[in-house]
Amino acid sequence: MKKWGWFTLLFFGFLIWQAWSIYDEAMAPKRLMVEHALARAKEAAGLADVKKVYTYYGEEACTVFIGRTKQGKAVVVWVPEKQGDVVVKGVGSGISEAEARAILQRDRRPRRILAATLGMEKGVPLWELTYIDAEGRYSFYYLHFADGAFLKRYSFQQ
Repeated sequence: MKKWGWFTLLFFGFLIWQAWSIYDEAMAPKRLMVEHALARAKEAAGLADVKKVYTYYGEEACTVFIGRTKQGKAVVVWVPEKQGDVVVKGVGSGISEAEARAILQRDRRPRRILAATLGMEKGVPLWELTYIDAEGRYSFYYLHFADGAFLKRYSFQQ
């Protein structure tokens, strides 16, 4: 019986090691994208300290950093994955994640809010809110970063 116990322990250890290896390999491109974006953000905006990172996969992928510059100014930095200009705005020049969630709650009354992500489409900084609507559909709601104005929404039947 001891042999089976050791065999089972080794087998589950091997499974955990393989699962971690697969996960690590799958996440490598995202880590690389964030590293390149951070280097661009540091160069273009003088970003010194990062508090939050968002990865947006809309029409064009971008990485968004919330942090502070070397001068201590709180900023939001949008870095496109491919070529394009890095956009830098002050944190106070737009609505916060909590404000975006509150607008969604007020306008759509979702069953559950799943995520809020900063992104950019066609040069417009935005909040993408993912939620489950009242009919149980997986839905997206887009708000303008600057003032929380409604941009678009769509849903998928599960």
